[in-house]
Amino acid sequence: MAVKVTCNRCGCTATISSSSIESDEVKRLYCCCKNADCGHTFVMDLSFSHTLSPSALDIPDEVLTRLHTSTRCEQQKIFSRLAVP
Repeated sequence: MAVKVTCNRCGCTATISSSSIESDEVKRLYCCCKNADCGHTFVMDLSFSHTLSPSALDIPDEVLTRLHTSTRCEQQKIFSRLAVP
């Protein structure tokens, strides 16, 4: 999925000419408005907000192994004991 950036001066679409990683959760986007009459160049920050569904990568290996060998009922019990941050 492509990120659509809008110029805050004229409302037209802008292209991202380059970017830099500021941290694990922030990326700086260097943008240029596609409207020739505007020509605004600007910087936007793209940042992580929050998690909607935890990553499966956050599940410990021993829990994954147990899940693969458990019945559906046992799996539900395992998940009810997990404390997801």
